[in-house]
Amino acid sequence: GQLGRNHLISPRTMQKPKDESVYSFNVEYLDKVASLVRKYILFYHLSNGMIEMYDPKNRRTFLKKCRYESITLKDLYLGAKISVYSRLLTVVSYGDDFTKRSLQKANSKTLCIVKAPAYEFAGKILDFFIQKGFVLTNTKMCNLLPQQAAVVVGSQGMNEEAKSLAVDNVFAFEFTCKDALSKMNDLCGLGGQPADSKLRKILAKLPLEAALYTANSSSDVQRQLDFIFGKQIPTIASFNNCTVCCIKPQAVKDGYCGVVIDAILNEGYEISALEMFRLDIEAAKEFLEVYDTVIPHYSAMVKHMTEGPIIAMEVRTEKEETVSLFRELAGPADPVVARHIRPHTIRAKVGKDKIKNGIHCTDLPEDGVLESEFFFDILQKAK
Repeated sequence: GQLGRNHLISPRTMQKPKDESVYSFNVEYLDKVASLVRKYILFYHLSNGMIEMYDPKNRRTFLKKCRYESITLKDLYLGAKISVYSRLLTVVSYGDDFTKRSLQKANSKTLCIVKAPAYEFAGKILDFFIQKGFVLTNTKMCNLLPQQAAVVVGSQGMNEEAKSLAVDNVFAFEFTCKDALSKMNDLCGLGGQPADSKLRKILAKLPLEAALYTANSSSDVQRQLDFIFGKQIPTIASFNNCTVCCIKPQAVKDGYCGVVIDAILNEGYEISALEMFRLDIEAAKEFLEVYDTVIPHYSAMVKHMTEGPIIAMEVRTEKEETVSLFRELAGPADPVVARHIRPHTIRAKVGKDKIKNGIHCTDLPEDGVLESEFFFDILQKAK
């Protein structure tokens, strides 16, 4: 990797420039080779979007100031995992009071759960909130047991809200934006105003309380997020008659997650497992190993899969040809070609180029279950 070679400069004490606004974050990198957690300070320059990194232990600049297009300010929030030259960094805390004061309110989190009766509308609901300025920072499909649902809503026993979450598979979404909790509840009609008309239109005749659960107090949000996205809630993948669709980092960043999910559900496919992952270089290489030596842009494809979060989905039908059928919906690997000859396919709608083509989907029929096991078994166990 380039980090620590091309960008490493001579030791010096790094100070924040005083002539511009610079945000700082404490980040950690798990060095698997040395079995060490390495700590750095990452600086983000507001004026030009450049980043730099400082190694406080050795008191030297680790990454000199450079432009890194895959990282923007909205990617930098507590708990975020970002990839810098194929190294997966975790943002553990704000680096100074200025950054904390500036971003703490702007990067507040909230939880929204799409309940089982609104399953078919999940993609449209997600897209609605993204269009309203929410950033999707985590997501997972789960099947809550009654006692788990009670933990989520904070009830001692099984009240009606908890019961409504323990019916069937639900989509859990973690969103980040300024005043996230109050903004979410206002849109859902919980702040004294009617629910947003566009959201009501999406749900058709389904009552909002039957479709969505949202966090109702800031004191509950982090507890709920830690529980749902922690290890207590197991994966629900089926590992049969399936293919895998991954929404790639560029499409996630561009806000196309809801569009992709809606396209899949609209075509009658079942999404039987879904989760957000951050791949390091080793995991990306392992997942895409079948393409090594087969396609010329393999290295670039691996690199892109580490540049931000991906959303992996197990997609099912009751037919044995699920993999080949879904490839038709995905469209040609080159979105430019797709827009000319298959304009209604997913890649035609959300892809940019051969590398950032919106989604990955399983190519070989025998790999459908294997790819699902990679995300929903192997990576789960590695967490």
